[in-house]
Amino acid sequence: MNGMRIPDELVLLAEAQDGIVTRRQAGACGMSPAAIRYALGPGGHWQRLAAGIYATFTGRLTPRHRVRAALLRGGVDAMISGGHACRAYGLRYVPQEAPLVCLVRAGAQPVALVFAEFRRTSALPAPRSIDGIPVAPPARAVVDACRGRYSLRTVRALLCEAVQSGLTTHHLLVDAVGDARWAGSRLVRLALGDVHAGCRSAPECELRDLLRSSLVLDEPLWNRPLPGTGAGRLVPDAHWRGARVVVEVDSSEWHRLGDGPERTEQRRARYAALGWIVVPVSPWRLRHEPGAVLAEIEAAVRGYRCRHAG
Repeated sequence: MNGMRIPDELVLLAEAQDGIVTRRQAGACGMSPAAIRYALGPGGHWQRLAAGIYATFTGRLTPRHRVRAALLRGGVDAMISGGHACRAYGLRYVPQEAPLVCLVRAGAQPVALVFAEFRRTSALPAPRSIDGIPVAPPARAVVDACRGRYSLRTVRALLCEAVQSGLTTHHLLVDAVGDARWAGSRLVRLALGDVHAGCRSAPECELRDLLRSSLVLDEPLWNRPLPGTGAGRLVPDAHWRGARVVVEVDSSEWHRLGDGPERTEQRRARYAALGWIVVPVSPWRLRHEPGAVLAEIEAAVRGYRCRHAG
């Protein structure tokens, strides 16, 4: 830095913190206020990330640098939650606008950051470490990501993906929501009802909404194995055992991982061989032709029952 030596202790600390340090840390390592000002000035190689938080380099700032800054501001027990944590766990259906959330102790009063939201909690969960970053457990991260005024479809997609991937469970999500009331909590509870019923994707939840509007149909079984299929069991999206009707939501985006056209054909051939009627439904038709979709499913169920009446 043009002849100005950075204390070795601060160099090591910066390396451990992705190049981010605080004013207090720099002072504790022996840098004077004048030295810090010089480092931030035209002759130095630092840049200010936020008030009292510095990047010890002049390159581009990344989301990880902002995550690190939020943790430093939040204190020793702070951890990342919400959308950033969900992405760290590998979830895909995270609201794009979900803020960077940092959980802190109930008594903490961190100075605000424009790029992060601090949430105080009286019961900090035990964090997990992902790539050196302390992250809230999956259920808490997912619930925090859903806080806000998002659409029901968005909330359903994230909750269903979290459960379908095995990252968390319905029970843990219910515990994470608790009795709290915040913007979007009603949508989360609605989506949790769908997850509890057995739905595993947002289109399946929308199909459930549609089926519940029927005056003819009872609630089907969701993602439950068909009886009598043994080791090569068949698990349709929804089915009525008393009518031998299966409904499958056809979507390359939402359906079972690895399911291509060939596997779909093979599976439906097995349904037919076992005497099951398959009604395929696309997410597009669910949203744009719900009346026609419902009529087709009702006709299939009613037709079986009429043929086998008495």
